[in-house]
Amino acid sequence: MESSLENMYEVEELSFYLLELELQSVMWFSSLTQPHLKVFVQTQIPVIHNYPLLLAMKGYIVEESYVSKYNELKNTAPPSMLFNKLGLYVYPLMLEKIHYTRFLLSMAETDYVFYKLKTRLAVPIMTSYNALAPGTRGLTIAITPRDAKIPEKCVLRLGAKRFGVWRIMRTSRAYVHLINGPVKATTPFNIKDVKYLLSSPVVVLKHYAGDIAISGVFEKALEVRVRDRVFIKPIPFFISI
Repeated sequence: MESSLENMYEVEELSFYLLELELQSVMWFSSLTQPHLKVFVQTQIPVIHNYPLLLAMKGYIVEESYVSKYNELKNTAPPSMLFNKLGLYVYPLMLEKIHYTRFLLSMAETDYVFYKLKTRLAVPIMTSYNALAPGTRGLTIAITPRDAKIPEKCVLRLGAKRFGVWRIMRTSRAYVHLINGPVKATTPFNIKDVKYLLSSPVVVLKHYAGDIAISGVFEKALEVRVRDRVFIKPIPFFISI
């Protein structure tokens, strides 16, 4: 997908929505576990990138379509650059309520645990599969042109076959206004999507379509209010501020 920012939008020309997602099936997370002298080291980041989320919301729900589009990541523009073409932008999905189970599998053709000579215990490098379970919940903010609409209820899939099926509830339209900084973002964001970044954020997920980061400080940001909740969101490139 090629980037296009021929049209810039004022905040007043856009609609902001809170999307609440609930997982209806199992969704897999994989991370490498490596043995060290005294401990095992593992990294698990329960943040879902906004590029596959955007693809799923635009109707790429079958495995073949998702994989083919996902393989174009090296040539794709960041999600914010696709707003004019797709008419939709979503921030990275933040998981708020997590149910998961974990499976350990050896990466080599060995038993889970084996013994060497002199009764020395050795454990091979293993891959830890972390499965999000039904009932896991997350939320994100979606942006559309003022005249566009998001269904109140829909289903999307972020995985192969029956995995990663999410039910989406569009709960409320958000109220938005500009705040001047320095101000800190309160939720994860795509570094390539946003402007006015003042400090180096903490990258938690590397991705061809933009790294996902937290703890960024911005010169300007958007305060998004939905019911009794307030989110500080970075400003995407397609918003003219």
